[in-house]
Amino acid sequence: MLAKRKRLTKQAFDGAFKNGKRVHSPSLQLIYAPGDSFHGAVVVGKKVYKGAVQRNRLRRQLYGVVYRLSQKETLAGTFILVAKPGLKEIPSKQFMAEVGALFGKC
Repeated sequence: MLAKRKRLTKQAFDGAFKNGKRVHSPSLQLIYAPGDSFHGAVVVGKKVYKGAVQRNRLRRQLYGVVYRLSQKETLAGTFILVAKPGLKEIPSKQFMAEVGALFGKC
């Protein structure tokens, strides 16, 4: 999980979701808005997993990947990672690599 100061507020989330640049992959979507410091969010909807337990587990895994990337690289801006339904069919190591590739495109 990201530290509270690195997470998005409702206003910042809405602004970035509306005006951000979108980068797609088969199982993920990254919404990026430039900024001076790193802020991030992860969204896993009911279309991916119906049950809350599975959704929250996947969300925690994705937050872990985003946290590691934010520590390794000097990322600045607002990042919203949105899971697509195809994400549940691929292994976790593969989607970790896919997240890294998406962040590399920004």
